[in-house]
Amino acid sequence: MRHFSNKWSFYARNTVLTHMKPDTLSLNRFTLAIAWLLSLIIAILAPLIFFITSYNNLLNILEVRAQLAASSINSIINSNPTLWQYEELRLSEILNKQPHDIVPELRRIISNNGNVIVQNRPSIHRPSTSFTINIHDAGKVVGRVKVTRSLNPLLARTFLISILSITLSFILFSVFRTFPISIIKKAYQSVEESEQKYRLLYETMTEGMALHKVVFDVNGAVISLTVIDANQSCAAMLNTELSHIVNNDSEALFGSTLLELISEQMPININSAFHFELQLPGRQKFYNVHVFSPDQGLIATLFEDITERKKSEQKIHRMAYFDTLTGLPNRILFMDRLNKAISIADRENRKLAVLFLDLDHFKEVNDKLGHEAGDQLLVEITERLNQNIRTSDTLSRFGGDEFVFVISNLDEQLNVTHVAQNLINTIQIPFNILCNQLNVTSSIGIAIFPNDGKTAEILLRNADLAMYHSKETGRNSYKFYSPTMNEKATLHRNIESGLRNALEHGELFLEFQPIVDSDTNQITAAEAFVHWNHPARGLIPPAEFITLAEETGLIIPVGEWVLKNVCEKINIWSEAGLPPIRVSVNISNRELEQYNFMEVIKLALAANDTNSSWLEIEFTESCLVDINNETISEVFKLRNFGVAITIEDFGTGYSSIGFIRNLQIDHIKIDRLLIKDITTNILDQALVEAVFAMSKKLGVGIIAEGVETVDQLNYLRALGCKEIQGYYFYRPMSADALELLLRQQGLSN
Repeated sequence: MRHFSNKWSFYARNTVLTHMKPDTLSLNRFTLAIAWLLSLIIAILAPLIFFITSYNNLLNILEVRAQLAASSINSIINSNPTLWQYEELRLSEILNKQPHDIVPELRRIISNNGNVIVQNRPSIHRPSTSFTINIHDAGKVVGRVKVTRSLNPLLARTFLISILSITLSFILFSVFRTFPISIIKKAYQSVEESEQKYRLLYETMTEGMALHKVVFDVNGAVISLTVIDANQSCAAMLNTELSHIVNNDSEALFGSTLLELISEQMPININSAFHFELQLPGRQKFYNVHVFSPDQGLIATLFEDITERKKSEQKIHRMAYFDTLTGLPNRILFMDRLNKAISIADRENRKLAVLFLDLDHFKEVNDKLGHEAGDQLLVEITERLNQNIRTSDTLSRFGGDEFVFVISNLDEQLNVTHVAQNLINTIQIPFNILCNQLNVTSSIGIAIFPNDGKTAEILLRNADLAMYHSKETGRNSYKFYSPTMNEKATLHRNIESGLRNALEHGELFLEFQPIVDSDTNQITAAEAFVHWNHPARGLIPPAEFITLAEETGLIIPVGEWVLKNVCEKINIWSEAGLPPIRVSVNISNRELEQYNFMEVIKLALAANDTNSSWLEIEFTESCLVDINNETISEVFKLRNFGVAITIEDFGTGYSSIGFIRNLQIDHIKIDRLLIKDITTNILDQALVEAVFAMSKKLGVGIIAEGVETVDQLNYLRALGCKEIQGYYFYRPMSADALELLLRQQGLSN
């Protein structure tokens, strides 16, 4: 409002200038009269005051002179009461005493009958003034003393004072006559300069300005507005000529909203400025309109263009409440809409459903085709999903490949079933992304209000649990929430929190399963397994917590703990002089993906000064597909430090021969599923024989795991398998038990 008031001050200044010239003549006459009056006062009053004051002073002096003379004469009278009049000599001496100011005075002693007894003889010029005092003898007047001075000196000084006063009054007359006129001229010039400045500002300013004549009805409501003045920016704002604005109806130019808003605000803010936002009719332009009444019957408006600001606010709003990639409502806006839908459903005693949809294996799209392809896929999936829900329902993207729906006004669960299946079928239709045909599936979890929860948070959590249950039971399907899912989730949370405590409280321990030479039955290697001794549940095998550890990221600290303890055992056995063996440690995808995996291995070896040739790392065949090539290359650099690399569960993954041909692998572990029926299943036999043939050509060692019978052992020996792992020889055992076996083996050798 400060800029608004400054710009409109032109109108106030213009009003002052309109009335300035007629008032100047009156002020000029008034100033002249004051100058004459002050001049006359100074010219007349100053000499008069001087004369009166000086004359009174002269009388006082004469009185003093007369009293002094009378006092001296009284002393003569007292000494000679009868003949004092005849002591002319003494009386003359008294009268002839010269005053200090050396001003001529006529002094006389006069008898009661008026005769001059004695007098001095100075020349006194007229006009003059006198002072007389009586002479007493025993209280009786016997004569008087009269002292006289000429007034000519006083009149001369008064004349000089008059000349000076007249001169000063003339000077002051000139000052009082010219100075106010000069000030008025300067003020008038300043006002004219201000008028030009504000007129220039008014004409060149970027904001549109208009002055309206307002007509009120008997109740004080605004009936009409007519533009009586406007600037060029206002004309440009309306995309018309200035001549088409002035004297035209304001409502026709700026729309009925302007008249309505002014009509509403004027009674409330009649003596103050106010403002509001206005969109001009038929234009995507927004203005902040400031309104002010500079005079009775006038309304001034300033139009400040805020279109860019409004666009920025809309952009910020979209960023705050909508997903930038798909344009769908984000989590914040979704939760707000879900809460409102719950309120309506509760009030109307209806049901609603929350559907949590997650794409299956979406990460593979990003890893294989790049994030650009992943983003394009999400956009196209959004378009399909929008086509399969009603406009009254809400579709939101929570991030990544997670989509959430609110389906309102449900009569029965069959409606939700129909919607969920349609969504699954829609996504199953192949996508063409960057010249690649992609077959995508999805998993959906469903929670119903009020059966599965009465708050937005609970419904969303239960739909999420149902979605994960759908993934665990085969994917590409939908599942309704059930309380057992919550129990399972609770169990997972308990295991997760317990596993964190296990690391802190030393509840984890290692077991080792030996790997033997098929010909000599000597132990050549061992695989380390981590176990958990839970304080309440007892022993928990790896199968129950390793997968959860991978999902929660706890596999990282668990894996580091395993590496550290394995390296410690290797160092102990090596220093004890036990026969050298390879000790293998299983590494998960999450561990391989961590940025400092190489450093973790190096630190574990360096911390215990471990012989790296004793350490072997194992990861599954699927890691070769899931982990990018750069990470795989970094991992295989471990062989430069003497660390061996084994691919386990071989034969059940995706890559097999293609990867193995290009990587320097030390060993391949044939999965126990192929070994189980190797003596009876022709297909398993063919696969195992193919693996042996390939490994022989590539110079890669073979380890057969899961060997439990002598027939399996004999068959593998016949194929030339050198290393065997399984219950036929040894089950997993403690570190002390393995150390004892190694000592016995060393003694036998």
